[in-house]
Amino acid sequence: MIYIKRFRIISISLFIVGIFINFITSKMPTLVEKYYSNGINIYIVKALSKISSVLPFSLFEILIYIFILSILIFLIYSIIYIIRKPRKILVYLKNSILNIMSIVGIIYFLFVILWGINYNRVDLEDSLITYYNSAEDKNIKNIDYDNDDLIKLYKFLIEKCNETRLKVSEDENNVMKCNLDYKDVLKRATNAYSNVSILNLNKKGIYATAKPILNSNLLCYTGITGIYSPFTGEANINVSSPDIYIPFTTLHEMAHQRGYASEDEANFLAYLACINNKDYDFQYSGYILALKYTSSALAKIDYNSLINANRNLSQAVINDLNNSNEFWRQYEGKVNEVSDNINNNYLKANGIKEGTISYSKIVNLLLAYYSLYKFN
Repeated sequence: MIYIKRFRIISISLFIVGIFINFITSKMPTLVEKYYSNGINIYIVKALSKISSVLPFSLFEILIYIFILSILIFLIYSIIYIIRKPRKILVYLKNSILNIMSIVGIIYFLFVILWGINYNRVDLEDSLITYYNSAEDKNIKNIDYDNDDLIKLYKFLIEKCNETRLKVSEDENNVMKCNLDYKDVLKRATNAYSNVSILNLNKKGIYATAKPILNSNLLCYTGITGIYSPFTGEANINVSSPDIYIPFTTLHEMAHQRGYASEDEANFLAYLACINNKDYDFQYSGYILALKYTSSALAKIDYNSLINANRNLSQAVINDLNNSNEFWRQYEGKVNEVSDNINNNYLKANGIKEGTISYSKIVNLLLAYYSLYKFN
């Protein structure tokens, strides 16, 4: 019994320490950027991903199944215990709550130490400006862009989608498909960031190959296309989603692997890695996903301009977009709503005030990037 008490004290203390570390690091983004995100965390993630890469399947996915099974066993045991010993229900509930708090405390502490501090790093737009100033010997303080710039961005993405769509394969339904299968995509993605010189991403080394989620079809009901595991260093991909998503999603989760916690920042880096890839299926995936995000942003600001610009979309690109909409429509429902709410609350709990709306902030980063480097 004394060991259980010590375990509870230590684990709950770790929870408090985790909260303290997260709070303190949120006040010093520059130090987090320099010493944690671009230092300590690189070694942590590479070590974890190397260990987990020994297994051909996702260790994180197996851990999730074990976790769910443990909850079911706990609930069944609790019901049986309460029925058999109703007089001890209060003691049992107290001990159960303390045990749950202990487990949560350890998980939260590990999350913060292994990866969560990355939420407190310097904003990516600021990092882009700093990198540009250093490389070009400039002194830009901030970047201004307006509705006209958004329209220009959307038209540029339409042009690139139409152009790259001509160079990719398609199936019997005239819908885009990747060069080979998803295994080939995951393999080719391994070196994708070696082509991204911005922020020195090409100098961060190689991480473990992303892994397919075994029950990808089941994951579609949540609307999730990929999951990064900070506990195992694995980038996990929903390989049942349409092919236009798989290259982009893989590089999105690999951006998380490289310490970029914010969803919009991971989306932006995935875009850069896609369009700088030599393979056209990666390029097209980047352009069409950026097109979807930009379309949503433009629809809220200037719907008429969106409609006019869409007249320039090729029929092949329209086919892919329609196929995507039809695919996800079949999975809409309560599970998707619950999943979105959980993800929304998770993001807000980690300092992303916009929640899942932050996914659309990739557009701000695209506008900032093309303000600096121009359209090409």
